[in-house]
Amino acid sequence: MNMPKALSTWFMVLYFLFAGLAAFGVFAAPGVLMGIFALGAAITLFVGK
Repeated sequence: MNMPKALSTWFMVLYFLFAGLAAFGVFAAPGVLMGIFALGAAITLFVGK
């Protein structure tokens, strides 16, 4: 597996990882954490980092 190089990709990976775990009840993801990952992904995608 290739590791992502872009910061925005890392935010998206973390977001979907925690969202997927929360869906199965393994990790009760607080809304603030999910918001930070989503906002970080959006900002870094627009900035292009």
